[in-house]
Amino acid sequence: MYSVFTAGFGQTCFDAYDLLFKKGVDTLPYNEFHKLELEFIKNLEGCPAPYFEGKTLEGNDIFLSSLNGKVVVLNFWFTTCPPCLKEIPELNKLVPQFNPDEVVFIGLARDDKNKLEEFFKRFGTFNYQIIPESYAVATNYKVIAWPQSMIIDKQGNVFRTWAGVENGPVQLANEIISAIATCLKISN
Repeated sequence: MYSVFTAGFGQTCFDAYDLLFKKGVDTLPYNEFHKLELEFIKNLEGCPAPYFEGKTLEGNDIFLSSLNGKVVVLNFWFTTCPPCLKEIPELNKLVPQFNPDEVVFIGLARDDKNKLEEFFKRFGTFNYQIIPESYAVATNYKVIAWPQSMIIDKQGNVFRTWAGVENGPVQLANEIISAIATCLKISN
C-alpha cells in the first residue's frame, strides 16, 4: 500500500511553518517552541488544505480534489501512540452520525498495511477510511503532535485543527461534531 503526497494549492500557508525556525528560536525551551507550533497550527484555519492522494487499506483511491463540496475530517495517528488509541472509540461514533455524501472521515496512519491489519485484528477497527504509510502527508500538513485532527470545509480550506492531547476524547468528538455542523450550515 502507498500514500502519495503531491504539493499543490494550499502548500504556501503550511510552508510558513519553516519561519518558526528563524534565528534565535533554537534557543527557546521546548515548551515555548511548542507554544509557537500550536499557535501556527491554529493559524492554518482558513488556509487552503494541501492536496494529497492515497490508497485505503481496502484498495480505494482517495484524492483530496475529488472531495471538494464535502466536509473532510482528517485524523493523523499511529498504532503505538496511546493518546491516538484512546480517542478511536469516540471518533468511531462520529462516522455513522453523518451522511457519507456530505462528510468524509480519513485516518492517515504512519504504519504500513501489515501492521495496521494486525492491529485491527487484535484491537478492533477504526471506522475512518485508513490510508497507511501517510507520514509524508503528515509532514506536509505540519503534524506537530500526535494525534492531530483537522476539519477541511466544503471549499477545501482548513476549518479547525486539534493537535496532541488538548482535550479528552469525548470533548474532542463534541468539538468535531460542532465544527462539522458549522461547515455544513455555512455552505447550505
